Amino acid sequence: MVRIVDPKLCVRCKGRLWCGLPRCPILEQRRVATKISNIPKDLSAPTPPNVFVSWTGYPKVEVAPLLSLEDPRIADNPPLWTGKSIDEIIRLRSSLLRPYVTLPVESARDPPYKLVEIQEVALSRVPTDMEAEFLKKPVLRVEFGHEITPMGPKGPARRIEVGENPKVDRLAEEIYYDELRAEDAVWKLYEAGRDVYEIVRLLSVGALGHPRRRRLVPTRWAITATDDMVYRKLRAEISKNPPVDSILLFESHLFDNHFYIIFLPDAWSFELLEAWAPGSFWYAGRRPIILSDWEGWKGRRGYAENVGGSYYAARLAVLEKLREIEKQATVVILREVHEGYYAPLGVWQVRENVRKALRGRPQTFSSLKELFESIRDRLRIPPKEWYRRS
Repeated sequence: MVRIVDPKLCVRCKGRLWCGLPRCPILEQRRVATKISNIPKDLSAPTPPNVFVSWTGYPKVEVAPLLSLEDPRIADNPPLWTGKSIDEIIRLRSSLLRPYVTLPVESARDPPYKLVEIQEVALSRVPTDMEAEFLKKPVLRVEFGHEITPMGPKGPARRIEVGENPKVDRLAEEIYYDELRAEDAVWKLYEAGRDVYEIVRLLSVGALGHPRRRRLVPTRWAITATDDMVYRKLRAEISKNPPVDSILLFESHLFDNHFYIIFLPDAWSFELLEAWAPGSFWYAGRRPIILSDWEGWKGRRGYAENVGGSYYAARLAVLEKLREIEKQATVVILREVHEGYYAPLGVWQVRENVRKALRGRPQTFSSLKELFESIRDRLRIPPKEWYRRS
């Protein structure tokens, strides 16, 4: 077992290898074996559709369509998982196999045939049958990360082919052959009703942007990039709206992640504070630790290093709500992560936790003191600590 040198660094790093080690010691300790066995070398199965692009080895990356041994419409659909347990989600994700090919990221500019087939699958909006032949038996384990959902077994592929003609999303196909900037393509898809999960896979496989500047984008980077590109458009819209009329509180409690989302009647600004309990996935310290990132009405320039991808996922969900109610606000999110969050599910759970909270009816308060009095008994971290760290 690898010794964790600095728990405070680990909870900020969340697997980004700031420690300088070749592999994250926390993730290595928490890998779990999949219950899948006897995977044949030749495989025919549907893809949800989705494709995973690795970040290790960059600028050469592993590109892997996900082949589902269960119902593909559920195994890769985060909005449907909010009523499931962590174990159920891990089981679903372990049913997705990853036959991969290794390609340079620039290959998206003049894609070879094997990448063209994978891109065609990514352009589909419905499950598509694929055939794959592994070079060797996949590694039978589930892998985790902070931004990404749990990932099932993987192995190098000798062959990957589409087993049927994909039912291509016409809008995505139109954008693929267009010369739009990536940011404009992302916004066009979002405005047409495509959720960020669909857009991420298109960005990741190099299907968006000017053809001469396209590249494969590791999935974990594409998630944050998509959240951020949509955010910029939404922020420009809500900046013209009046502030909310009173102090509002929304709540959500899923996967032992507890979100308290506070809207204050003021111009747009945003802060996410996270309190990690000892024994929660990324934190092995002895006392709870609070991390935070924030921005003012002009937005932020640098990456949210402390909170990471969760910041962008939560911020997007908040702006979706403000756009819906045609208001702006100063928004503060308090997130308490307790011991029951024993395996990282990815930043989708932050996005969906916040979305779930914002679909509910808010409580209204006349002051922050009154608000904190109402939730004091539900918080592990005393209000004065939240005030001090904000």
